[in-house]
Amino acid sequence: MTMKLVRFGERRTGLVVELPTGPHVIDIVASVGTLLPEDPVSSGVLNGILREGGSWAPLIEHWTYARAGLKRLAEVALRRPDHPDLIMRPFDGILAAPSTGNSESIAALEITELNNDAASNRERPPIRDRVADERVVALDAYRNRV
Repeated sequence: MTMKLVRFGERRTGLVVELPTGPHVIDIVASVGTLLPEDPVSSGVLNGILREGGSWAPLIEHWTYARAGLKRLAEVALRRPDHPDLIMRPFDGILAAPSTGNSESIAALEITELNNDAASNRERPPIRDRVADERVVALDAYRNRV
């Protein structure tokens, strides 16, 4: 499973989802109401970490709860893109958060989880760094679980 987070506007965090009409970005904090009342823990974790434009490090620390909420938001977007609590924009309609030139200005983060079967059957490919437009750096790293 892969999830892509983006920063946009005033340090807001969005979740990229691919809909039949093209890629869209879910405003996570504005959409946490979609998770209630079924999942108040994930809603609280996402809101608590991201509401003030917070760092993504705590999101990764609390990945178990954050993942559940993000996955549910993506599922709702796919099933009911018109859900009244889901705040979503076309991907090409957002402005990336401006870069300040430091590590806290990461514009996108892609998280890929490998299941145990895939990890054990895969050779370790080389790490590749790419720079595009002198602004965006992507790092593809893979690791095998022992």
